[in-house]
Amino acid sequence: MVKILPIFLATLAAISPVVQAGNCVPGLKYCGHTLQTYGFPGAGRLKPDDLYDCVSPKKVRRMWTCRIGCIDQGVGQWDRCRQPYGILKTDMV
Repeated sequence: MVKILPIFLATLAAISPVVQAGNCVPGLKYCGHTLQTYGFPGAGRLKPDDLYDCVSPKKVRRMWTCRIGCIDQGVGQWDRCRQPYGILKTDMV
């Protein structure tokens, strides 16, 4: 007898990133290049090495300009500036 639950969970894990493409998770911080990679709406206007706060699934606010680059920490984790101190920004994008 085939157990369906493991197959279902594996399938769900494989397609989850595709379902989330183009959206951000409110409360998480994202590098501009991460949002560009995922096809976030208006990503062409974002600076790759700036750090953005996700306000809603389709809206971000620029928080920091990273001096030495921005690091993608992986799915579900806050991205961060390579150097701990960037230049604070707080404009909506």
